[in-house]
Amino acid sequence: MQTLALSSPRPSRLARLLRHVLDAWLRWRQARLQRRTAAATRAMLQHLDDRTLHDLGFHRSEIGSVSAELAGLARVDRRQR
Repeated sequence: MQTLALSSPRPSRLARLLRHVLDAWLRWRQARLQRRTAAATRAMLQHLDDRTLHDLGFHRSEIGSVSAELAGLARVDRRQR
């Protein structure tokens, strides 16, 4: 009577493949969430007037970079005034 080997190379290859697919999907989902957050923040900030933006500490031309920083798409390197 023969016994079956429990550790076959195929499941480990399949497991690695599934892990790579899952990791790629999670990275894609996180990037998509960050892009959507940045877009929503940008849209909200664009509706504010210049005085309010100044009170928040930045100029209208900085809306894109501020929204990217808040969403985690860009490094936060804004200096304190």
